[in-house]
Amino acid sequence: MFGVIIGLIGVYLMFGGRGCNSLTPGMLKLNDLAHHTKLQYSDTAACQMQCQQISPDEVKESFTYGKVDTKKSQDFHHLHPLYNFTGQTRNGRSLNVICMEFDSITRVIYVHDLTKNDTCRCP
Repeated sequence: MFGVIIGLIGVYLMFGGRGCNSLTPGMLKLNDLAHHTKLQYSDTAACQMQCQQISPDEVKESFTYGKVDTKKSQDFHHLHPLYNFTGQTRNGRSLNVICMEFDSITRVIYVHDLTKNDTCRCP
């Protein structure tokens, strides 16, 4: 019994401050993109965000609560990898976001609220 308690304390000390967002490589990458790089928005993404009334804060939340679709994303080993993911916001919106990673910049290329029909006429 003493060993179990010591083990639980050890696990808590190693993982206690980490949330569930650090469990998979895709989640780690999204967290890294959201918090360690500058977000830029393409003209298309900015148009879609304005049309669907999506704020930049909601896009950043979707990075935090998102899941990378590895089948629709480019390989992580490309020079400028492309990530396609679906993320949740705190107010319940489900966003599909496509972004491309550059050195210290994450360029958001596409944003779509999955709960709405896409009626925007963006270039």
